[in-house]
Amino acid sequence: MFRIKVPATSANIGPGFDSLGLALNKYNYVNFKPGNEKLKISGNLDKFLDNNNLVYKSYRKTEKYFNKNPKNITIEIESYIPFSRGLGSSAACAVSGVLGAMLIHDINLDKNIILNIANEIEGHPDNAASCIYGGLTASLKSEKGINIEKYKVSESINFYAFIPNFELLTKDSRSILPDQISHSDAVFNLSRIPFLIKGLRKGDMNLIKDTIQDKLHQPYREKLVKEVESIKDIINKYESVYYISGAGPTIMSISKKDNLEELYKKEVSKLENKWEVLKLNVDNEGFKYRSIQLW
Repeated sequence: MFRIKVPATSANIGPGFDSLGLALNKYNYVNFKPGNEKLKISGNLDKFLDNNNLVYKSYRKTEKYFNKNPKNITIEIESYIPFSRGLGSSAACAVSGVLGAMLIHDINLDKNIILNIANEIEGHPDNAASCIYGGLTASLKSEKGINIEKYKVSESINFYAFIPNFELLTKDSRSILPDQISHSDAVFNLSRIPFLIKGLRKGDMNLIKDTIQDKLHQPYREKLVKEVESIKDIINKYESVYYISGAGPTIMSISKKDNLEELYKKEVSKLENKWEVLKLNVDNEGFKYRSIQLW
């Protein structure tokens, strides 16, 4: 049996639409072992325990990718990354399914190949890249494949996730985006990305504040997030900055202060919707796995 650990991820990060991703220390765990049935699946999210499960579909897609004969499989899922909240739950499922198939079929684990398969499943590599490589990643798709650059975020930077009790499907948050953008908006984002990366690496909050803004997706997606203005006011109150994580609705706060979790929880308790606040650290390693001997 193989046990796989995959991190949550936060994509876009202000101006880095569909290109920047960050791995965080919240995880899903998936066990893969040969079985007597085509599929036996169990886990803590009942609505996903069938052959439409993304872990299972990714497992089978990987078998086809390598022209392997399908093997009966038992999959056990412990899911702690919230679904449809903008924290990379689908990327975590895709990556774990790809890994599971490669381990079961004894295929060499090439991270770039894993990313290419996961990208075919996901449609864009930002979450999958950070899930695989860990840390802060910038990804570029080209005809030759996907290029990745990994950065280490300063340990002086703290991340706080505001996770609501309502979902926002990626297809809905993408459908609200305009088909065309202005040159000025494109330049606004492009000019900020390298300096945002520098700010995150150096722990320079002034530089982060100057470059975290976005004009390509956040102004549109904010309209779909209930109480977003209240959350922004809370974050601004404590001299921190915010961005929408992935497609939303989770809102991330970046701060030099390491004692905001309880203060943020007290503030959101006054709101109409229920918001969970988590202080999260950057995961710099990405996925992990181990083999467990079955006796």
